[in-house]
Amino acid sequence: MPSVDMSNYEFNFGAITKGILFALVLSLLLSTGAGLVYHFSSLPEHTLPWSAGIILACSAFCGAFTTGKRAGNKGLYHGLAVGILFFFITWIAAALFLPGQADISLITKFLVNLLGSALGGIIGVGMAGK
Repeated sequence: MPSVDMSNYEFNFGAITKGILFALVLSLLLSTGAGLVYHFSSLPEHTLPWSAGIILACSAFCGAFTTGKRAGNKGLYHGLAVGILFFFITWIAAALFLPGQADISLITKFLVNLLGSALGGIIGVGMAGK
């Protein structure tokens, strides 16, 4: 009976960790940039939830993309792992620094985060050989 090399089909925890760190740093940079734009421009604050959602989705996508590209396989699983962990880390940080800010949009943000990270992981694996 032929043996199958399963070493290529494992979770790459190093890639997941790097993807989460990349997503956190990118989220921090984009949030700082958005804060500066809102402070120095006449952009109305009622657009802030849209900006936050876009920043969350872009950060999750980019973190999962780098993870998928590094892992080279199982882009959906790697991407969702990054997305879920990234969301819970940001949620815990927000709860510590901004208590009482959790609302019904939390579910929407979680779903946007999952969608962005799943797409990022899948596309990252597709770009792994390039």
